[in-house]
Order: sequence, then C-alpha cells, then structure tokens
Amino acid sequence: MHLKRRTLAAFAAPCLPLTGVGLPLVVYLPPYYAGTLGLDLAMTGILFSLVRWLDLPLDIVFGHQIDRTDTRLGRFRPWMLGGCLVMLAGLFVVFFAQPGLTPLHAFAGLFLMYAGFSAAQVAHTSWGQALSTDYHERSRIFGWWQAGNMIGLLGLLAVPPLAGVLAPRFGWTPGPALGVHGMGWVLIALLPAVLLLVTTMVPERPPRHRSPHGWRDIWSALKLPLLRRVLLIDLLASLAPGFGGALLIFFFEAARGFPAETARLLLLFYFAAGLIGAPLWGWFARRTSKHQAVMWSIGSYAVLHVMLVLLPSTNFWLAAGGMLLAGIPAVAPAFLIRAMLADVTDAETLATGKSNAGLYYAVLVGVQKLGYAIPVGLSYIVLDMVGFDAKAGTGNTQTAISGLIFLFLVPPVIAAIGAAWLARGWTITAEVQARTAAALAAAN
Repeated sequence: MHLKRRTLAAFAAPCLPLTGVGLPLVVYLPPYYAGTLGLDLAMTGILFSLVRWLDLPLDIVFGHQIDRTDTRLGRFRPWMLGGCLVMLAGLFVVFFAQPGLTPLHAFAGLFLMYAGFSAAQVAHTSWGQALSTDYHERSRIFGWWQAGNMIGLLGLLAVPPLAGVLAPRFGWTPGPALGVHGMGWVLIALLPAVLLLVTTMVPERPPRHRSPHGWRDIWSALKLPLLRRVLLIDLLASLAPGFGGALLIFFFEAARGFPAETARLLLLFYFAAGLIGAPLWGWFARRTSKHQAVMWSIGSYAVLHVMLVLLPSTNFWLAAGGMLLAGIPAVAPAFLIRAMLADVTDAETLATGKSNAGLYYAVLVGVQKLGYAIPVGLSYIVLDMVGFDAKAGTGNTQTAISGLIFLFLVPPVIAAIGAAWLARGWTITAEVQARTAAALAAAN
C-alpha cells in the first residue's frame, strides 16, 4: 500500500519535538550543566549516562504493554498521548534548571523526561512498522520519519544562535542559558500541536495474529539471531555519532580553537546535510537493499569522520564543509535499521504466530539510548581523569586535549566499521519480505 504524503507528514510530525531528547540534548545539555550550571564534570557524565541505563527497563515495559493494548483509541495513540504529557513535565525541569542545582534535582528531571520520551518513542516507531508490510514502502515511511528528525534537529539547533541575534532587540541576557531556555520553549510549544496531527490523521490497522505475550517472551525475543544482529548494528551505528556528538563542542572549542558559539553553529551544517542524505540513501536502498545502504553509509561515515579530525584548526569554512560531508551518511542508519526491524517483526510473526512489534521496537529504542548514554558517561569520566576542564577551552593542557582528540576520533571509527561489517550478509531482501507478507495475508 502506497501511503499518501499527508499521512506520512502527520506520522513524521512527532519527530520534531521527540528529536530534541536525542542528539541536541547530548550535545548541549551536558556541557551546559557542567559549565554554566556548575555541576561537576564527572558527575554530569554519570547522571546523563545513568538515567539512560535506568530507563532501559521502562522501554521493555512499555513495549510489552503496547502489544497488549486494545482500546477504542487504538493500540499506539494512548501511549503517544501519555508519554508526551510526561515528557512535557520533564522538559520544564530539565531545560529550565538553575545554577546550583543538586545532582538529585538533575537526575529527577532527566528521568521524568526520558520516561515520557520512551513511551512516546516506542509507540511511534511501532506505529510506523504497522503502517505497511511492503519492503520498500517501509523505507519510505521511515525516510519521512528521519526527515522529520532532521527538520526538528535543524530547527532546534537554530534556536540558540537566533536567540543570540534577537537578544539585544528584546533585552534578553545573552549566554548559554538563553539558547537552552529557547530550545525548551520550542519543544514545549511543539508537543501539543504534533500530538493533534498524529492522533487524528494517521490510521491504525488491527494487528495480525494478536496474541499478547508474557514476560518470558521478552527473554525469548532477545535470543532471536536476526533481532540480536539488527540491535547490535543499531548500537554500533548509534555509538559512532554518540561519541562525536557528546564531544563535538569540546573538540571544536578546545582542540580547534573555535568560540563555543561557532562550534554550535557547525552543527547546523551537519544536520542540514541530513536533508540531502535521507532521500539520497532512501534512493540507494530502493536500488539495492536496505542493509547495503546501511553498510555503505556507516562505512563512509567512518572515513569522513577521520577527514574531519585531520582538517586544520580555526578554518571555519573547511570545518563547515567537513561537517556537511560527514552529515550526509550519518543520517541513513537510523531510519533504514528501523525499516529492517519491521521486516524482522513480520518474519517472527509468521514463524511464531505472535505480533511482538511493540516489544521489538522497545528494545531498539533502549539500544539507541545506550548508543548515546555510553559515550557521555564514558567520555566525560575519562576527560575528567586526564584533567580536562570544561570551562578552560584552549587553556587545557596538551595531555587533556590529546585525550579529547583520541576520544573524538577512535571510538566512533571503530563502532562505524563494526556496524558496516555486521550489515553485510543480511538475509531479508525485498523478495523474502514479499513472500513473508503474502504468507501473513493468507493466514488472516
């Protein structure tokens, strides 16, 4: 079934605010908490990592309950609504924290925000899987999903520099707090609007082979070879930009001599490239396959990330060009892996007679969180050990800056190469998925 563009646009709309709890939060919030708000650097890394680890069981709970949900509103709508409302409360706490906040206060706000995000994200991606059984249409669905993420990222990252430009006119106090508060208000304003769109314009289809699973099925699911493989691909593909994103502002400020505002501006080039990369890699996947597109995109990302580190210091346009090139392949794995998981879900539904889409996407959301939690926690602790000072910029010691460059370069490249290697030899092609979809339709 070929979905209408307005349906796909409505489905992608929640990505605009939900993406704000992804990479922008990793890029902006930890340095802001450790610098402007005065939280200890190592403690900041521990908190931002710990809250993701503790949030992981909630993903499984939400996925388990989504698969068991059967209401007049549908299976996914109640969880989208409830999750976004909880996330809304967390946004107020996290983005409007004041200097001198305690670690407990920071943790409570982060946990509340991530809990709501988890429910909404699991419901949203599971909903996308259910919209079509066609191999290439799923790439199209999650391509729109990724385009929504890219537009949300660009819009959100444009808020701090725009707020800085408008500050003199409106009498606002310039500084990091202005940009963070501005992002918070944008996210809070967007949530109700996109909820209205997705809940009124996107259809829900009755699940095939409804057979609510028990908790034992969670452990059984994690033993499935295809599921384990796609999860590991996603983890490694998330670790690569996760390390880069967590350290990007520190890298360009301390190791390359750019002002903090300029370092943040470079992010716009990186995410703007995603608007080119998403349709480009979607086209490549239709001409070849989803797993080959993942393999080539994440492999080329590794090469371009090395080139980015080798660029000379303080040349803005060279750095901007490097960020633009690196952003083109970085966008592909997220939406293509979700489309691959949709095919895995159908294959396992045919094999077991149970529809566990919510569970599978819950695990994937959890894995993506690890891809961003591990870099922040690990890299910030290591930076603290080598004496890196978040406030010192180029005034850090050479040992501290060398440690920063090593963390920015080596882990992302290793993770990207691992993801590309695992994507080779994926067995679900367009022909295999067509046979699976036909068998599922015949069994109904």
